[in-house]
Amino acid sequence: MALSGAWGLNMEMTTRKFFDLQKIYENYLLVIDEFDRINTIIDCKRDKFDSAMARNMLQAYNHINNHLASNRRPAMLSWKDVLELNLIVHLGLHEETRSEYCRFIRHTEERFEAQFPSLMMWYDRHEASEDDPYKIAAGLYVRILARPQLFIEGNHRTGSLVANYYLLLKSREPFVMTPDNAVEFLNLASDVKFKSNDIGSKFRRVIGWRDELSRMRVFLKENAQPFTTDVKPEWTAQLGALAESEAVPKLSRKRRSAIHPQRDS
Repeated sequence: MALSGAWGLNMEMTTRKFFDLQKIYENYLLVIDEFDRINTIIDCKRDKFDSAMARNMLQAYNHINNHLASNRRPAMLSWKDVLELNLIVHLGLHEETRSEYCRFIRHTEERFEAQFPSLMMWYDRHEASEDDPYKIAAGLYVRILARPQLFIEGNHRTGSLVANYYLLLKSREPFVMTPDNAVEFLNLASDVKFKSNDIGSKFRRVIGWRDELSRMRVFLKENAQPFTTDVKPEWTAQLGALAESEAVPKLSRKRRSAIHPQRDS
């Protein structure tokens, strides 16, 4: 894949922070308990936020923590890391599962390779001159989720991870979905996901997405919480035990018909 290794980052990180896995874990348990209620309120019904999805998100945050610990100089995620985050949130880390979904992974990589350069160009153009990190974070999330989406599946979760990583580098608190903010967040995400405009169009980028970007910027800033810690958390058996027996979240019917998750011959 002929993509550059990392994005530019115009910043100095004074204090290294990590995502607090235990705090996020405890919050996700609350979201799981409340999700049936949340799903009856939101405008567009969602796949259930269950323990398998929570475990994959925690594994993705752990991947980011490992990245932060192994890199002394602050830098935006490489394309390899962004792609890996998407595979983690959708398929987890089990080698057998990834082998079973090898065709899906290949199609994901092809789509990502086609879409990622435009995201990089947008980021490089705005990051150097923008003084509000929440505006860049909102832009990253919206551009990953909006049409044409960066990935086949998992754009919503991957976008939130990338946006939160950027906020952490900028010494800002991240956003994590809670029972209290889930309805507003999921409704706003649906407005972005199902908008018919193509965010890749120059005209649409300038005119057609101002409302969604502005709303997401305000939302992220108002709902930022200290889900962070100064010491890198260890991955524990408690975190890993979440939904070990559950299958990979099912692909949508449309995606399954196009990309059957079977091992290539």
